[in-house]
Amino acid sequence: MTTQPPEEQEVTTQPPVRVGMHVAGTDGKEVGKVKEVRDKDFLIDRPMRRDVYAPLDAIQNVTDDTVTLNVSSDRVDNMNWPKPSLL
Repeated sequence: MTTQPPEEQEVTTQPPVRVGMHVAGTDGKEVGKVKEVRDKDFLIDRPMRRDVYAPLDAIQNVTDDTVTLNVSSDRVDNMNWPKPSLL
């Protein structure tokens, strides 16, 4: 009797993004802070700029209190990520 290895299961977990965490680009410069977390994205509160919803797959790394995006801070506006309505 031979036993076959169990089928590999793909485990997908969302990064532990929490409201209040700092958000930085790959260049280490701060983009803003997490204002809201949804199923597939999170809202970045950006001082002196319009807030933006970054997709969870745009996260390169999460540490204790910082979310690092997979783009530099100066490219966030060029990513065409959705923005919350003004009203």
